[in-house]
Amino acid sequence: MPKIILLIAIIAGLWYWWSYQRQLPDNKRRPFLWKSGFWLVLGSAVYLVVTGRMHWLGAGIAAIVPIARALLIWGGRALPLLRILGRFKSTPSQFRTQSLLVTINFANGQIFGEILDGDFAGRQLSELSADELQTVSEQLKNSDRESYILLQAYLLRSGSGNHQSQDSYQANNYTELSTDEAYEVLGLPSSATTDQVIKAHKRLIQRLHPDRGGSDYLAAKINAAKDKLI
Repeated sequence: MPKIILLIAIIAGLWYWWSYQRQLPDNKRRPFLWKSGFWLVLGSAVYLVVTGRMHWLGAGIAAIVPIARALLIWGGRALPLLRILGRFKSTPSQFRTQSLLVTINFANGQIFGEILDGDFAGRQLSELSADELQTVSEQLKNSDRESYILLQAYLLRSGSGNHQSQDSYQANNYTELSTDEAYEVLGLPSSATTDQVIKAHKRLIQRLHPDRGGSDYLAAKINAAKDKLI
C-alpha cells in the first residue's frame, strides 16, 4: 500500500511539473528545465547515498556538474556588470612640482606627499613634525612658489591646514604639464580615450568641493590636464 501511494504521488508530481513547464514562455522554460534537472540529479544522488547504493563522494561529483554550469552562466552574465564597476575604480592622481610629489586618491581621501628637493629630500610629508613642515613651507614660499601652494593643498586635505592659510592661485601660474603628467593628474593610463579623459576630469572636479578640501591649485592642474589631452 505505501508503495502504491508513493507511485501515485510521483505520477501526480510529474503531471503537475509537465503542465507547469508547458505554460512557461520560451525564455523561462529552458532555465526551469535546467533547474529541474539539477534537483533531479541531486535528489537521486542523495537517495542512492541514503540507501547505500552510492558512495557520498559520487553524490558530490554528481552535484558539482550542474552547479559548475550555473556558476559559468552567472559569471557570463555578471561580466558586463563587473566591467562597468571597473570603470568606477579610481586610480590616485599625482601632482608633481620641482620640490614635491603629492598623490591623492579622491575616492577614499588618502593623500601622500614626498619631498623631492632641498634639505628634506626623500622624506615623506607625513613623517615630518609640525616644526619641520613649517620650515619646509617657509623655504618653499621664498624659492618655489608652486611647490609652496601644493604643500598648502596637501596640508588642507590632510587636516593640517585651513582655507584661510592658502594663497590665491592663478590658473596660468604653474609649469606647463607634459602629456605624461596630465595622465598622472587625471589618474589615467596613457591609452585612455577622450571620453575617459572627460569623465575623469568631471569626477575629480566634483570631488574638489571646499568641504572636501578643495583647492584652486588642484582644480587648475586638473583643468590643465584635461586641456592638454583634448
